[in-house]
Amino acid sequence: MDNLKLNFALPDGHLMNHVVPFLKESGIWFDGYEISNLIRRPILKLKTDHAKEMISRPDMVAAKVIRPQDMPLHVANGNFDIAISGTDWLREHKIRFPKSPVDDEPLLKLGFGKVKIVAAVHNNYGKNLSEFINLFRSENKEKYLKIASEYVYIADGFAHTNNLHPYRIIMTYGATESLIPEDCDMIIENTETGNTLRKNNLISVKELMNSEACMVVNKESLNTSKKVLIEGFKSIFKNHLSQKLA
Repeated sequence: MDNLKLNFALPDGHLMNHVVPFLKESGIWFDGYEISNLIRRPILKLKTDHAKEMISRPDMVAAKVIRPQDMPLHVANGNFDIAISGTDWLREHKIRFPKSPVDDEPLLKLGFGKVKIVAAVHNNYGKNLSEFINLFRSENKEKYLKIASEYVYIADGFAHTNNLHPYRIIMTYGATESLIPEDCDMIIENTETGNTLRKNNLISVKELMNSEACMVVNKESLNTSKKVLIEGFKSIFKNHLSQKLA
């Protein structure tokens, strides 16, 4: 990426469905960042006077579309200055890399893309975590509890905190809910409505955290000339959020 420009990471996948309208409602859009016409390096365009005031040099912004789960690490490595990701992926990154230059708290929470991160099991195995563990251990005294998740470090912390030993964490890359019961005993997964869990005969036995879309920033970028542009985007998004609440 260009070291002179502000490098902005935009999400693909499910989160993109929320980000595209949010950006347009905020007074900006990225030409080529459309669900029906996606290019990986879209071009920033400004719609409103406020946006034009905050971002006086749109040509100094370079955008790229990547997976939201990869964003915190890319921001930490200096590939991007800011990104729109989720607070779940920010938490996962900070557990893994406590000294990361990505700030512990998001620059701004954006109020959309809200999901819950939950521990889910087959619906025949109790209605809460205690019931599940008691039933599982009564049937599998020496067996490892197999926990599958894209959130490997969140899952490991959850298992350790709740004394689920012995356990093993299985890293997944999507469709985690399909692994129970043949390939794992529990999943740590995000859910918006719970419908996918129910369709797969799963039940949430513990809620770990709430997540929503957010601005992730490299703290080191705030000490450069790019801070003006970073604060410009923050102002544009805050202004839109304030208008929605008015």
